[in-house]
Amino acid sequence: MDTGALEALLVAGEWRAADDETRRLLLGAGDQGGFAGLESAETALLDCALLKAIDRSWSNATEGRYGIEVQSRILAEIRGEGLPRKTTWRLFGLRVGWVDSNGWAEADDVLEMADGPPGHLPWIPGTMPTVATGRTYDMLFEFYKRFDECAADG
Repeated sequence: MDTGALEALLVAGEWRAADDETRRLLLGAGDQGGFAGLESAETALLDCALLKAIDRSWSNATEGRYGIEVQSRILAEIRGEGLPRKTTWRLFGLRVGWVDSNGWAEADDVLEMADGPPGHLPWIPGTMPTVATGRTYDMLFEFYKRFDECAADG
């Protein structure tokens, strides 16, 4: 899948549009219908080349501040603490700026600039219709597992 539009948006500093394009690419590659958004099982359908290209685009445009690899690394650090999954996701969300005192961010709350915390973008929960549910946590664990499998393949 072509990531040229994503790269152009990132170079132009169009963070929200780039985030929307990332979501479009991911949903186009994995969403099989029936449920508006990625489901846990659909993450296995995501092409490794696409995931790596998306990550590379974000990482290159932000000097390593944003991208899926940054998010995956942060999640791995938190998971290493052996906490319950809901606590793990809350801590992860706090670290990347997806959670605040009001709860999980929605699309309009996501920063549009390059000075958010490391891993803030792309906003992967946006591939789901709702954020603060067990179903979302499952999908996100599977999403980052898939990315890590792809990254391990070189």
